Amino acid sequence: MKDELKRIGIEKDLQYECITTTVSKNGVKNAGAFAFVYLGENKVHCHIFEGSKTLKNILDTGEYVVNVTRDPLVFTYATLDCLGDEYYSNDSDIAVIKNTPAYIIVDVENVDVRTPENFPVKGNNNIYFITGKIREIIIKDNVMAFNRGMSGLIECLVNFSRYKIVDDDKRSEYMARVIENQRVIEKVSDEKTKRAMANLRAEYEKN
Repeated sequence: MKDELKRIGIEKDLQYECITTTVSKNGVKNAGAFAFVYLGENKVHCHIFEGSKTLKNILDTGEYVVNVTRDPLVFTYATLDCLGDEYYSNDSDIAVIKNTPAYIIVDVENVDVRTPENFPVKGNNNIYFITGKIREIIIKDNVMAFNRGMSGLIECLVNFSRYKIVDDDKRSEYMARVIENQRVIEKVSDEKTKRAMANLRAEYEKN
């Protein structure tokens, strides 16, 4: 299982952005863009805010599917809750994104409800921390799971190329993005990306 996950770029304790698909008790398929973490062995974790269709379906059925894809339309439509039926496979008992390069079927083992007191996103809704066991991994094509730390690093690198020529307000804006992206990278990314971001921030602070 570890080797299969490595084939699609998934490493232990790192966070990946994927599309979570579920089926309601009435057979209605749903998709949402949520992060998940591989905990090692056959265990995975995700956390979802109270109120989403994905969460309700997971609690009702005890299973979900992690679709590993980089399709920008799928990510957008899933986030906007408007992914049409034409995007799903013909499976009746499970929700899978059609033509997704790889997917992971997960059985829920434990649900822990927490308040958002120490969470970066503040609000009144509880957060459900869901631990599951991988039932099956299906790899159909080459794909690497998406870790958003790299996107944050690239954004800050692009901004750095302009850092010396913009005005003070823009420089402050760029620095704020560095600080926020470094916070995210420290949470979700590997050591190489963390080191790259730390080096980049040091260069920002010199100028």
